[in-house]
Amino acid sequence: MIFASKAFLVFLPVVLVLYFALRVRTQKYRVLLAASWLFYAWISPQYLWVIVLCTLIDYFAALKIEGTENPRNRKRWLVVSIVANLGLLAAFKYAMFAYDNAVSLAHLCGLDVRDRHWNILLPLGISFHTFQGISYTVDVYRRQIKAVRSFLDYALFVAFFPQLAAGPIVRAAEFLPQMVTPPTPSAKQVADGLHLFLLGLSKKLFIADQLDVLFVSPVFANPGAYDAAAHRWAALAWVAQIYCDFSGYSDMAVGIGKWFGFELPRNFNLPYLATSITDFWRRWHLSLSTWLRDYVYFPLGGSKGSAARTYFNLMVVFVLCGLWHGATWAWLVYGLYNGLLMCLHRAWDRALTGMKWVDAMRASWIWALVAWIATLAQVTAGLVLIRMNSWADGWLMLKSLAAFDVWSAWSERVPVWVPLLMLAVVCGHIRGGLRDKLGSRWELPSPLRAVGYVAIVLALVTLTPGVTRTFIYVQF
Repeated sequence: MIFASKAFLVFLPVVLVLYFALRVRTQKYRVLLAASWLFYAWISPQYLWVIVLCTLIDYFAALKIEGTENPRNRKRWLVVSIVANLGLLAAFKYAMFAYDNAVSLAHLCGLDVRDRHWNILLPLGISFHTFQGISYTVDVYRRQIKAVRSFLDYALFVAFFPQLAAGPIVRAAEFLPQMVTPPTPSAKQVADGLHLFLLGLSKKLFIADQLDVLFVSPVFANPGAYDAAAHRWAALAWVAQIYCDFSGYSDMAVGIGKWFGFELPRNFNLPYLATSITDFWRRWHLSLSTWLRDYVYFPLGGSKGSAARTYFNLMVVFVLCGLWHGATWAWLVYGLYNGLLMCLHRAWDRALTGMKWVDAMRASWIWALVAWIATLAQVTAGLVLIRMNSWADGWLMLKSLAAFDVWSAWSERVPVWVPLLMLAVVCGHIRGGLRDKLGSRWELPSPLRAVGYVAIVLALVTLTPGVTRTFIYVQF
């Protein structure tokens, strides 16, 4: 059951009606927890025990951590929580990758080891709810929050279905205070939730899925059959697709949360307006970026040590970021690539900052334009790494990106709808940037928004064939 499916569009209204029909706090949360576990079991019925086990371990570990002043015991229970979560994540997500590479290494050494003939299906949202559990017990260990006494409350925090499958990664400090009294959604929350839900659904069905079907999948499946210009358009279309797919899910998750009265954290902040790779990672997948910052980068020492130590910390963070997304060499290289870019940008920035002529040049629109183009090129090259079917195909696509010239910018193999759909992403970013600067003056009047919602619903019903592709980040 995914957000854009017919089953979910039946499931959601039923849960909303049951939830608001009840008056007692415990009853409301029991219904919401049951619905969340049903949502999980709908996709991963054989793995419901995984999220229940993680929830039980973290719940009791946090109580034990808070219940003792003995530093050794506190740390012991924290280790239990971290090892349990990372152990399950490793077993399901990395076991096949480790085994395959061990077999390849054995073959190189002349050993006769059988290839893998087994598969492990990935439980729904395991990369997200394990990180939530770890952040909870770490925050209790740091005495930043109190351990939750109610198992019902903690289980609902972990399994809350709008963000269960693909985030955002929610912190206990953000969510649990909202649960003290079941929140009643305001009229603004209901309207904003509708806006975000329809916006996310449109991003997914109108842009992401259409770009994938029309162009991205065919070109990446066989890049040798296309010219260099088509490769460049396909790479940029993939950049638009993954953004619309993932941010579309996040928009829908935040919107649904608002209908229950809960505020979930923003996961994207116009990432394709970034003017440096550092700026990009401050805008893209914010819940993961800030999680890695607070629970990996800062504990390693952050930027407080030597320059070499800071660069090492950055590389560790981004290698983990790559592996968090997927257990493949491509994802590992993606993490190394972004870590290297972050280190280079940090060194570059510190070498130039303070030079008056450089500071003056950085304030100009020409510098901003050049920096934006360079950042987009870096991001695009990185995303090609995780979409390619083979290293040879990826190298072919990257060579086409590097060999860009204005005289071969167009290809007859590019469907006319592709640039139009990509233009919609550009317009969305421009509008978002203006809204952030101008505030409410850029918001449409309520009657126009209502007409827009009706138009979107009609377009979704009449123009889209329905859901044929799951959300990309559900697979992580």
